[in-house]
Amino acid sequence: MSETSTGRARGSGGDPSLRSTGGTGRESPLGSSLRLVAPVVVLLLGCGTYSPLDSHYNQGVEFYDRGRLAEAIREFRMAIEDDPKHARAHFNLGVCFHDQGKLEDAAGEYGTVLRLSPDDARSLVSLASIRFEEKKDDEALALLGRAAEADPHSGFPKSAAGAYFERKGDLEVALRSYRESITLEPGHAAGHAGVARILLRRDETDGAIAELDLALSAAPDDVSVLLLSAQAREKRGDAKGATLHLERALVHVRDRAVLWIRLADLYELQGRLEDAVAALWEARGVARLNPDVGPRLKALYAKLAARE
Repeated sequence: MSETSTGRARGSGGDPSLRSTGGTGRESPLGSSLRLVAPVVVLLLGCGTYSPLDSHYNQGVEFYDRGRLAEAIREFRMAIEDDPKHARAHFNLGVCFHDQGKLEDAAGEYGTVLRLSPDDARSLVSLASIRFEEKKDDEALALLGRAAEADPHSGFPKSAAGAYFERKGDLEVALRSYRESITLEPGHAAGHAGVARILLRRDETDGAIAELDLALSAAPDDVSVLLLSAQAREKRGDAKGATLHLERALVHVRDRAVLWIRLADLYELQGRLEDAVAALWEARGVARLNPDVGPRLKALYAKLAARE
């Protein structure tokens, strides 16, 4: 039986914070502003035979990936009841609590993992993200330093530090940290996305898009990167490319009316009026009382009538 992990980036384009959303692209930690946090991951088991003990763990991962946090928490707790030293279950339970904003409970689970395995880099980085949220910056940076020593080939500690410095407005230090993260781990999506955000702030759009393409090669379903990529392509005047990336993001976050409205804008810009109407109906289904949708639909129907 093998073990892999999937990075979970939270958010959707704008100013970062130190918290990261689901591996399938669901959003909870990356609102409408990009919330890049320390990389929180859910640990997965590979295919193969597994014991009843591990089945609770695997079912917890399944529930988590489907956005069913309550069931995931139940399964991870059952795995821990069977084996109190089940570090992966403790870690993933911490991720669930972190997603719910229960920082004290999440920190407790990460702390349990660290008592079992003091050099667990994932837990060190995840605990650091909580300390950042609690404004305990010195402690958080010390935890990231420990994580970097514990796993010198991982880009996560450096990209988490980059997100911290970016949030603080120290863009040169942030950029250096992001670039260090992808030097250590060339396929590190969070590092490439961090570089891209800073390049976009500098209006270096082509360079930003190149970095975003590298990020998407590593994490094709990362909603935060897809949305940032759509934004960058729209800025460059590539409405078709922006549309494709926004459509990909909406596969995972269909409950964001503002994104459907933005997609309708892109469709209309390309003369795809029927598609724009369909996108606005999706927005209305998500937010029935949104005051922008009705007038937009009326105007589009008028354009369609005039076209006929």
